[in-house]
This record gives sequence, C-alpha cells and structure tokens, in this order.
Amino acid sequence: MIRFLIFTGLTFLLLFQVSSAQEYREVTKDNALKFPGDYYYQPDYRVQWWYFTGHLFDREGREFGYELTFFVLGVQKRDFKSRFGVKDIYVSHFAVTDPAQKKYIFSERSDSGAYGFAGAEKDRLRVWVGGNEMQGTSKKIHLNASGEGLSLDLVLSALKPEVLHGEKGYSRKSGKSPLIASQYFSVTDLATEGRLKIGERVVAVNGKSWFDREISSGRTGQGLKGWDWFGMQLDDGREIMLYHLRNADGTADPYSSGTLVLRDGSSRHLTIDDFSITVLRHYTSAKTGARYPSAWTIRIPDEKLSLIVIPLLADQEFIATYSTGNYYWEGSCSIRGSATGKAYAEMTGY
Repeated sequence: MIRFLIFTGLTFLLLFQVSSAQEYREVTKDNALKFPGDYYYQPDYRVQWWYFTGHLFDREGREFGYELTFFVLGVQKRDFKSRFGVKDIYVSHFAVTDPAQKKYIFSERSDSGAYGFAGAEKDRLRVWVGGNEMQGTSKKIHLNASGEGLSLDLVLSALKPEVLHGEKGYSRKSGKSPLIASQYFSVTDLATEGRLKIGERVVAVNGKSWFDREISSGRTGQGLKGWDWFGMQLDDGREIMLYHLRNADGTADPYSSGTLVLRDGSSRHLTIDDFSITVLRHYTSAKTGARYPSAWTIRIPDEKLSLIVIPLLADQEFIATYSTGNYYWEGSCSIRGSATGKAYAEMTGY
C-alpha cells in the first residue's frame, strides 16, 4: 500500500526543505519493473519501502502476528566526503501481536546512515536500520528485528512469483495526476520459520508472510485524508490486496483498487467497482483518541466472496513518536465468511 506516513513530522520538513530541488525520477507507466533488481535499493527515486507482515504459530498452536517495515527517504542527491553528510533517512517499524496475552508491542528506529549504522544496497537485497535488517534474494529473505523485550529471526521462502499491482506494476494512487503513483509489487505467499522472543520466552515459530515493495516519487494527492489497506491470505490458496483511499470530503478516490491472486500465482486487477468494504464497528484509542474501524465485511461479487475481517486485538495502534511523529493502526486479523483465512489491515488518517 501507499505508506506516505513517512512524510510527517521532522521527516516531512527535512525531505521537502532539502530535496525539493533535487532531480528524482517520477513514476510513470514507462518504468517497467525488472527482477531481481527492483528488490534492491533504487537511488533515483525519492521514497521507497519494503514491508513484511505475517501470521506465526508456535508448536502448541499459539498465534502471533508481526509487522516489519523499512523505509528509505531521499534527502538530497549528492556525494559527500564527510561521513556525516545526509543523503537518505532510514526508518524501520517493528511490531508483534500476541493475542493470547492481549499484547501489542512495537518499536521504531531511524538513522541518517552515518558510519554505517543504517543503509541499503543497490546491487543486492540488503537494508538495515540499527539491529533491524533484511537480506537475501528474491526467493529467500532473512529478517532480524529487535525492540525492548522483543526480537525475531525469520527466514521467508517464496512459494509464488511476484504479483504486479495496477497496470503491470504501475499503481496509480489518485485521479488528480498520473504522477501520484508508485511501482508496486508483492510476494503474497512466503513460507516462514524461525524464532520469536517476547520477554524472556523464546519460541520456535512457523507460518506464512506477505511482502510488499513500493518505489515512488513521493507525491501525494491533495485532499487525501487517509487509507485502509488489506492483505488477505485465504486458506484456499488465494490472496487479496485491497486499498481504499479516503478523501477529506468522505468520498473514495476512484483509483482505490486491488489485486486478486489465484492459487497458481496468476492475478486479476480489481477496480473500485469490483469490491465493497463495509465497516461493522469501531474502536477508539485511549492513547490518541483516534476512532478506527474495527471489523469489516469485504465483498467481491464476481468471485462470490463475502468476507468478515476481524482484528485479533482491538488495540494494534503504532505510535511512531521518535521516527515519523505520527500514529496509525496496523494489525493482525482473522477472516471468516464465504472463505476463511488471515489478514493484515492498515489504517491511517483517523
């Protein structure tokens, strides 16, 4: 999904005060995605991210959800002799949902990359921010992350090929301009195994993950209030990505869209007319006062799908005071209805 949360607070000011005059590439229909190269850091673009979510189980069947994201924001395109020259800002968000204990634990990191404490490679798949790191290949990715009383060490193995969203990977995000877009692809089915530590307890886990990769020029549509994004993994082998862009006047942007991935890895683009999202109830955060949707019915009539998506915990709110200065809801959910499965949902602008 289009995660422009990284333009808030101090990061917003740094990015637009310094880099507005710099020459970064725009995303257009002509920017064809190429693999494996577009897994790697792309220095010609202003904003890019690597985003992982997953549903994990220990040997007793206890369930956990996790989110791990890496952002790189271009500040200025120039070379420095000093190690303290800032070209990019690196941000990582990490969270684990523990429904059995009714806990949602999150941590954040940000760094300028000075002295190698953060960075991203342009000739191989490796991005790191402090102790949070992803590296590997398009087929197998190794994740490490840690926070206060929390860490994970996972290996993700792709079971399906890359899925190109929008028009062959060109994912337009607004009716106001074709330049408000990203290059967007996902790997929606990754077998996952490794270790998870919460407090003093270390458990072996396995399950399934989802990987999103977006590359963008950093443009946002005027009047955009926020979005709702869903990454759904059905037990019958299908996956669904949907995003609903909400304008300030309450209308949905016509470029809200999605992708249906079939069992064999083939996919179908979904327009805003192909699906509906109905909010069933709300949750009000005691920490920020934000009122979020807290259950949905999602319908895709042509596929005879009517799905009820329910969060495993009501409070899965990420408050990014240190790194991006904002808050959003990003949480693990269950799916029931005409099909069953697991989902992650992201909500911003509430």
